[in-house]
Amino acid sequence: MMYTEDDWSDLPELLESAQEFLELGLIDDARDLLDKYRPVFQEYWEYHYLYSRVYAEQNMPREAVSCLIAGLRIERDNIDCLLGIFYAFAMMNAVRRGGRFLLEAHRLYPDSEPVYSALIWYYTEINEPDRAIACFERAKALNSNNPDTYRNGGLAFDRLGRAEEAANCYKAALQISPNFDEARDLYADHLIFNGKADAAVALFEEALRESPKNARHISKLIYCVSQRGDFDRAEALAKHSISLYPNSPTGYLDLAYVNLNTGRMDEATQNADKAISVAPIDAEGYRVKAIACSERGDHEAADALFEKAIALDPENTDAMRDYYQHLRAAGRHKRMIDTVNKVITIEYPHCTEDYWFLADYYREKRQNADAFRCLRLAYNTMPTEKELLPPMIEILLEQGHTKYSLPLFASYVQKSGWTEAMNGFTRHKHFRDGFTQEGIRFLRFTGQRPAAFREYVFKHYLFRFGLMYYTAVSAALAIPAGLLFGWAGVGGAAALYAASLGAIAAIRALKHKWAAAKAHRPEKSKNGQNYS
Repeated sequence: MMYTEDDWSDLPELLESAQEFLELGLIDDARDLLDKYRPVFQEYWEYHYLYSRVYAEQNMPREAVSCLIAGLRIERDNIDCLLGIFYAFAMMNAVRRGGRFLLEAHRLYPDSEPVYSALIWYYTEINEPDRAIACFERAKALNSNNPDTYRNGGLAFDRLGRAEEAANCYKAALQISPNFDEARDLYADHLIFNGKADAAVALFEEALRESPKNARHISKLIYCVSQRGDFDRAEALAKHSISLYPNSPTGYLDLAYVNLNTGRMDEATQNADKAISVAPIDAEGYRVKAIACSERGDHEAADALFEKAIALDPENTDAMRDYYQHLRAAGRHKRMIDTVNKVITIEYPHCTEDYWFLADYYREKRQNADAFRCLRLAYNTMPTEKELLPPMIEILLEQGHTKYSLPLFASYVQKSGWTEAMNGFTRHKHFRDGFTQEGIRFLRFTGQRPAAFREYVFKHYLFRFGLMYYTAVSAALAIPAGLLFGWAGVGGAAALYAASLGAIAAIRALKHKWAAAKAHRPEKSKNGQNYS
């Protein structure tokens, strides 16, 4: 077909029309429009950038990258194309590869708020949340009205276990953009994780008052209601969703999950079948049915259904997690380990639970070295998950590595205070010598004080454990600091007491090490390995 000059829109009109189609979800119309004007506008970076949006909406990130690279060839320092490539690589779980383009954008535009907003997410994804928080503060100073910045900040604060600040970020994102569904979902998940299911329920009840038939909000409300154990209401909501949208699989799937949670496996299977009949290429129906078969002990059927679900959606890590749980129950451990490792590859660093699962399996098999390795890797991905520390301490003590258990012991007390778990460890046979007991008394005293006091003591007394060996410098600094701080009254006296115990432990430790060195007898374990 030939077009005359009057048939063509100018570039701004084209951009506006294509953008409108994309916002309305009319992806095919946007693509057709761009194809029509390719001969005229393909020399403009904006054309390639909009075409990348079409591919991104169709979940085709590789093709989106190709378009954006074409845009960069036209304008090498274009910030939109650089950021677009970063996000496209993120869609392919290649955040670090995309990070090169983001860092280049930051070099070219050091005061760009969109770049800082992206950097928050980037550093959170590569497990550097402290740097993410620094970028969040900078982005907020440059533009305090970007909901994406607050969403990303919430993720970073969550990574650090700073729950109140994370909640404030999610709330700020929703205040700026009340229809920001992703921020609402993240906030609800945050509330549930922190034991506030009622607040999560209220969040979606409020959203439904504005949009009573929003299927997404109804589905999320069913999940939140189920999390607080109100399964009768969850079932009623799921049936209401089915009545509103009988040709959608969502309501049937929600009802099937309620059935699973209440132990009604046959009903779960029936509702999963209904979801499959409505949407035969949707992986979720097969996943739910597979869980029900696994719970009934029908391992062969469950295997086939899980494989079908994963074949339909190869990146569905939730289905893979259900699958490896099933494989453990079925005794297919090699396949289980392979599946867990595949999830870790896709999800890293958001794979703490997967490492923890492997650690539990290896612990059950008495493979303590593998269990400890997995626990350590889990802790690296989530340093705020302090409950990973006690099982690590337990393994080290079982293996006779007392020296290496003590830094973890101290870290746990610093983060959690003195708990019943620590009482159990103090009675361990490897902690019976006198100078170790002095250090433990120091820890018990400090751990029973408020969090602010613990933070002060651990920060200012340079508390470092080997075999409870303080350095002479830490001992020398502790007592004068305690005396100076003593002007503050009772708190200072407590700090002085704690420092004194530490100094005593240090002196004893140094004396012990001097005697061992003088006798040329390094400490060894029973099997002769030198742990000093």
